[in-house]
Amino acid sequence: MCAAIVLALGMAGCGNAQEQHTSQSFVMDTVFDQTVYADTVLVVASNTQLVNNIEALMSKTIPTSDIYKINHSLGHDVSVNGETARVIRASLQVAEQTEGAFNPAMGDIMQLWGFGTESENVPSPERIAKVLELSDYTKVEVKDGNLVNSNGVMLDLGGVVKGYALDSLKDNLDLMGAGPALVSLGGSIYARGTKPDGAPWTIGVRDPFGSSTDYMGTLELTDMCISTSGSYERGFTEGGVYYHHIIDPATGYPAKNGLVSVSVMDEGGLETDLYSTALFVMGAEKGVEFAQEHEISALFITEDKKLYKTGSFVDDFQLTDEGYYTNH
Repeated sequence: MCAAIVLALGMAGCGNAQEQHTSQSFVMDTVFDQTVYADTVLVVASNTQLVNNIEALMSKTIPTSDIYKINHSLGHDVSVNGETARVIRASLQVAEQTEGAFNPAMGDIMQLWGFGTESENVPSPERIAKVLELSDYTKVEVKDGNLVNSNGVMLDLGGVVKGYALDSLKDNLDLMGAGPALVSLGGSIYARGTKPDGAPWTIGVRDPFGSSTDYMGTLELTDMCISTSGSYERGFTEGGVYYHHIIDPATGYPAKNGLVSVSVMDEGGLETDLYSTALFVMGAEKGVEFAQEHEISALFITEDKKLYKTGSFVDDFQLTDEGYYTNH
């Protein structure tokens, strides 16, 4: 559930033996931007096909996908692709580690709220309570041979699939002999190597209270991923109240803890996506404690513009907006 709140700054570089190839497409319900230095333009086409293939495997709405088949299996084992099994296993591990702050079994509750559809609505407390009983991730089984049984639970990998796609793109860029690259799937970004002039890639963290082109700080990244979960990227207003899409699995309602965004930085895209969602749900106090304990580099932004930083963000994040201040 990553919000598009990180921006790439200064992507143009100096001369390089490899040519710059760019591409923009719409996949996984978000914009997929690529800037890749390579010997052939085929690399961006290959990357686009790769991300489309992952969506085809893990979308909950495509009838031929692994996740759709699992969700409609009526409690039977389903044979899935090894990639799907890997992502489900990782999701369940983080769900257990975070005591359910990240929960891949929220398909029913997300469908109830209707985020991103024409059926967006605030469900009744009775319906939410009933559906929450069907959101028990501990019922999901991943067996030998990539067999998955959800035991009636509806999976939703929206909070992890973009991060997994970054890891797959990293492997594909290696395979195709690409040089420097910056790829972005909404709020999940991978910076490969350095820019052609030898400088790190500069990433701007978007101002949650500004427009889509406003940023409040910057990071310099080399061979790193960053994912951001934000409260404003998707949601709707009903009765004068805004309801965002990051649901707290403990309540069935949008997480309401004073945070507007959490960014996580790591060498692995899967980890950044999983933990940005989990830390957002935890809230600043518990989230910072968890991030410090597990050596997670994270940036927390609150509704009153306080910043909490852990790990590499402490030294690497440069605040550029005087309207924010770091909480010590």
